[in-house]
Amino acid sequence: MRLRSLALLLPFVLLAPCDVLLAQLQPPSTGGIVGLDHARLMLGHYERVLVIGAHPDDEDTELLTLLVRGYGAEAAYLALNRGEGGQNLIGSELGEALGLLRTEELMSARRLDGARQFFTRAYDFGFSKTLDDTWAHWPRDSVLKDVVRIVRRFRPQVIVSIFSGTPRDGHGQHQAAGWAAREAFRIAGDPSRFPELASEEHLAAWTPLKLYRSARFDTAATTLTLEGGALDPAVGKSFHQIAMEGRSRHRSQDMGQLQRIGPSPVRVALWDDRTGAGGAALFAGVDTSLVAMAAASGDSTHATRWREIAVGLAHASDVDRDSLLALRSAFAKAAGTPGVEVRDQLEHLDGVIAGVGHQLCDALADDARVTPGEPVRISAGCVDGTAPAPAAEFTFRGRPVEAADGLVRIPDTAAPTTPYFMAAPRIGDLYDWRGVPPDVRGLAREPPTFAASFGGVEREVAYRYNDQALGEQRRPVVVVPRIAVAIDPDTALWRLGAAGARRFRVTLTHGGADTTAGRVRLDVPPGWIAPPPQAFRFTREDESSTFDFDVRAPASAGAGDFGVRAVAEDVAGRRYDLGVFTIDYPHIRARTYTAPAVARVVIAALALPHLARVGYVRGAADRIPEALAQVGVPVELLDGAALARGDLSRFDAIVVGPRAYETDTALVAHNDRLLAYARAGGLLLVQYQQYQFVRGGFAPFPLTIATPHDRVTDEHAPVRLLAPGSPVMQRPNVIGGGDWDGWVQERGLYFAHTWDDAYQPILESHDPGEGPQRGGLLVAPLGRGTYVYTGLAFFRELPAGVPGAYRLFANLLGLSRRASP
Repeated sequence: MRLRSLALLLPFVLLAPCDVLLAQLQPPSTGGIVGLDHARLMLGHYERVLVIGAHPDDEDTELLTLLVRGYGAEAAYLALNRGEGGQNLIGSELGEALGLLRTEELMSARRLDGARQFFTRAYDFGFSKTLDDTWAHWPRDSVLKDVVRIVRRFRPQVIVSIFSGTPRDGHGQHQAAGWAAREAFRIAGDPSRFPELASEEHLAAWTPLKLYRSARFDTAATTLTLEGGALDPAVGKSFHQIAMEGRSRHRSQDMGQLQRIGPSPVRVALWDDRTGAGGAALFAGVDTSLVAMAAASGDSTHATRWREIAVGLAHASDVDRDSLLALRSAFAKAAGTPGVEVRDQLEHLDGVIAGVGHQLCDALADDARVTPGEPVRISAGCVDGTAPAPAAEFTFRGRPVEAADGLVRIPDTAAPTTPYFMAAPRIGDLYDWRGVPPDVRGLAREPPTFAASFGGVEREVAYRYNDQALGEQRRPVVVVPRIAVAIDPDTALWRLGAAGARRFRVTLTHGGADTTAGRVRLDVPPGWIAPPPQAFRFTREDESSTFDFDVRAPASAGAGDFGVRAVAEDVAGRRYDLGVFTIDYPHIRARTYTAPAVARVVIAALALPHLARVGYVRGAADRIPEALAQVGVPVELLDGAALARGDLSRFDAIVVGPRAYETDTALVAHNDRLLAYARAGGLLLVQYQQYQFVRGGFAPFPLTIATPHDRVTDEHAPVRLLAPGSPVMQRPNVIGGGDWDGWVQERGLYFAHTWDDAYQPILESHDPGEGPQRGGLLVAPLGRGTYVYTGLAFFRELPAGVPGAYRLFANLLGLSRRASP
């Protein structure tokens, strides 16, 4: 492999295949020097690498950057899942919404390193300690099929597995990724395996030639070292710096990195080699010429023609537009029906052509939120300094559509915009792709709502507006229902036998530009008395109103799960029951998804201690305050001012949310005030924290957290009471075996590993085959008060309506000296 050299640099529109959906919401640009240098590097040779890992943060960003920006290879990262089971440092998203956020963080990183991004159907069900546990959640053959699908679609000569597929990978999902990479390398070229990929998705068998494994965790096994510290002369940074900037886009995962300069080895180990040439170079023994590319696509008889095209591509940045157009025509004619390799080369060449012609293209819509049947005005065109700009051709969700006098009508049957992998309910821990077009399966995103093509230049149609502080801002065009319906809360626990009504708030948002009137109601379980419907009338787009409904369960209602659905119906009889939600952070592209307006109601026995006021310091992805307030706990959020100088003695208890010592600088600065509050007789309850908590010495007595941290990942793991007589287990709820039923994803994480004798461990649990974990709930007297540290995953369990978690949390609050049962 050759490192890049800086050639003649001219302005250029960078529209590599990986950028088609990445840069569309930026104002038009030629890409300048950096764009041309990169496009020239990608032309005239044939090198393709697929990197396979389990999670978004498993990627070897530096290897991807070096491959694409250093060597001009087509590279892609395949993650088995989207990280749905992780934690969220920057917002409240968990589960599928977190997976959507992390998908966009990966895409933001890909925009920097230039690689592409793929996924399988696998849903991240949470930490897994064994491969067997992983296969209990993910059907092994389904995951393998999805990996083979991407191998056959992307057609790499080289695969790099991040993991070994053995227990030394740790996480069971890591082991699954290593196994799947090796197995896909073995069978992807066998047409008898998953033949439906050929018959249904037109993906022919493909045989990769070399398999490497990342050696960043196993330096002794290294057979090849690449240099990430080398400089990208166009960007003016090293590949390592670019990679660390991309790594820092994983903000939800607290992955911020320093951009160190100097040598930075990227290590891989040769695992399997069909060429027999060994691992002296990544592509040793692999023919990387366009002649080989043509042969791989089925043309092995015109080698001379392909050599001539390769020479032309090598000098593509040195010639005028007409010559480039002639070269492209010859290339396309020679290719016939182009495979993915040829399409990639043509797209890079199209970018050069646009750049040499100084062509800027843009496509704008007059609205960001459109409804089925609504006309949308689109303006599209190019500014071209050397030749007439081509007319725009439009697509709606990937299909051609006509624009009459600049107007495009949204089909009446158009479904609201939602990510393709979230459009249907999951089947266990797999997304359901059965209704997804074959060419979309495995992609990071579905096609945009509207796109405009100008010859070889493609732009997503966007909506733009001027922010008085930030200037031009752009948003993707999305299809929304005429009436979006959201219900709050979406999950609620009701105390069995408690009198009084519970309130649901329904928010309607108008997507139409004209008038819509009707009535909104709640559909309640059989035997419940439905509150009366309420009228609505909207006359403006994006107008919103809220409606409060008080609901009572009948006295005969026993413990159980129930559903309450919000429904809006307009005067024409059209029914609406979908909410529209947007994930929007500065470092990612905004993404919209829909969810049914259904609230889950759990009725369960729950006694609360009598408390007048509970202070709460919100942590990361922390919806516990709202969950507590729903059942009647008088919660008051504590901000920086309250922590710094508020009267903490007003509170019967103060609760610190998960990872709050990472997210709340005021908490770190004023922790001593909280400890003083406890010493004076208060209850201080601290939920799980990470290593900063231990390093900062924020606990009143020493404790440690192991690396990797102690956790119980099996949500069904048995729990044994170490102190059955403790008030934690007795008041106001007697905790029994049934209180550990129905927990989601895990028992807990970041348990204390060692602790001072001042702490009393309350319970013990462990994953199958492991020793006892006793650090999940520690209680210590502190002065005249009480201090609690717990790694139990209340941040998952309470918002999920798990009755036993509520009962246990109520008992912890009951440790307050001011509480009475």
